[in-house]
Amino acid sequence: MLAKLRPKSGKEIPFIIFSSFLATYIVIRIFIYFFPFLFLNMRGVHVHHFAYGFLILTAAGLYDLIMRPTGKFLDRTAIVFGIGMAFSYDEFGMWLRLRDYDVARFGYDAVIIISLLLLSIIYFEDFWKRTGKTFVFTLKNQLSRLIS
Repeated sequence: MLAKLRPKSGKEIPFIIFSSFLATYIVIRIFIYFFPFLFLNMRGVHVHHFAYGFLILTAAGLYDLIMRPTGKFLDRTAIVFGIGMAFSYDEFGMWLRLRDYDVARFGYDAVIIISLLLLSIIYFEDFWKRTGKTFVFTLKNQLSRLIS
């Protein structure tokens, strides 16, 4: 069963990002459910966990750009990147609304969309290549008819 989930060669990094993203998101939601009032408070300001996510994404991105990791280090960077994405996108609604109430739905939507995009990258590359070629071919034909 698990062998069927193994990504194609060359898709290991997106798979690692997806796995760490989804696992971290689930842990965050469980943690928030059981401990809703446990958060960092600095001088009366509630520091939301999307701020941690931004810091983690920044650190992973800088490390990747500067150090150009390979092998195990690239895998670990992908894990850290997925963790940062989960922290950031869990509170995506706060980015849009700039308030901390009535925004959970946006976070759920963002996590679903990101998960589907990552799964699409990992497992459906051939489909998108075929669809993209068909789309470009159709677009060229339609444009040539308009120009003629």
